[in-house]
Amino acid sequence: TAGALFGDESNPVAGLMIGILCTVLIQSSSSTTSIIVSLVGSGSVSVQAGIYMVMGANIGTSVTNTIVAMGHLGDGDELERAFAGATVHDMFNFLSVGVLFPLEIITHYLYWLSLAIVGGGDDDRAGQGEKWEGPLKKIVGPLTKSIIVPSKSVPTYIAKGGSCDDFYPVTCVDNIIDYKNCADSKTEGASVGLISCDKKAGCPAFFQNGATQRDDQISGAVCFILGLAILIVCLIGLVTILQKMLMGTSTRIIYKATNLNGYLAMLVGAGLTILVQSSSITTSALTPFVGLG
Repeated sequence: TAGALFGDESNPVAGLMIGILCTVLIQSSSSTTSIIVSLVGSGSVSVQAGIYMVMGANIGTSVTNTIVAMGHLGDGDELERAFAGATVHDMFNFLSVGVLFPLEIITHYLYWLSLAIVGGGDDDRAGQGEKWEGPLKKIVGPLTKSIIVPSKSVPTYIAKGGSCDDFYPVTCVDNIIDYKNCADSKTEGASVGLISCDKKAGCPAFFQNGATQRDDQISGAVCFILGLAILIVCLIGLVTILQKMLMGTSTRIIYKATNLNGYLAMLVGAGLTILVQSSSITTSALTPFVGLG
C-alpha cells in the first residue's frame, strides 16, 4: 500500500526524496506537510518516517522562488541578482537538512523531542489543540472552496490499502446537492469521491452528483492547469508592477524602508511567513525586489 511504501523506516533517504518530489509537484510545502501529518495521525506512516518527509518538503519548497527568478530572463543583470536572492532560501534549507538529517538518523533527537512535547501521545490531550488560520487563507479560502474542495479522507483510505473505486459513483441523498446530503459521514447513503463539499461553503462548482472517478480526475486536472496559468500570470504581473514601482522617488523610499539591521530583517521575514503561512509566498515576493536591485 501507499502507507507501507511511505512508512519504510529502513531507508530515510527514500522518505526525504518523497517529501521533495511531492512538494515540487504541488508547489506547496504546507500541503505536503499537511498530508504527511494526516498519514502519521492515521497510523499509515510512522513518526520517524514523517520527520524525514517533512525535511524533504522543506527542500522541495525552494523550487518556487527559483521559478520566480526566471521571470527576469529578459535582463541578464536582473536574472543574476534574482537567482542569487532565490539561492539564499535554497542553501538555507539545504544546509539545515544537511546538518539535521544525519543527526536525526544517528540520535533520533527530533522523534524524542516530539514525544516530549505532546506528552508521549497521551489521550487526555485529545481535542485540546487549536488550529490557527492565517489572514491570507481567510481571504482566499472562500474563493477556492467555491471552485473545488479536495476530499481529505480519500488519500488516507488509499494509504491504508483501500481503493479509490470504493468512493464512486458520487451519491447525494434524494439528489439534494449540499454538504449534509452529499458529504456528511453521518448521512446514510451519502458518498463523495476526490471532490467533496464544505460544511459552510457548500458544494463547489466542480462537484457533480453521480460523478465517476474519471470525472473527478478531469476536474482536478482542469483546476491544476487553471492554477498554473494563474500563477504564471501573477508572477509576470508581480515583476512588471515592481519594475514600474522601482523608478524615480519610489526607489529611494523602498531603499530606506528595507535598510534594516540584519537581525531585525530576520524577525520581519519570520513575521511575514507566520502571517501568510507560507515561506514560498514570502521568498517569491522578495526575489523580484532582489532582482531589481
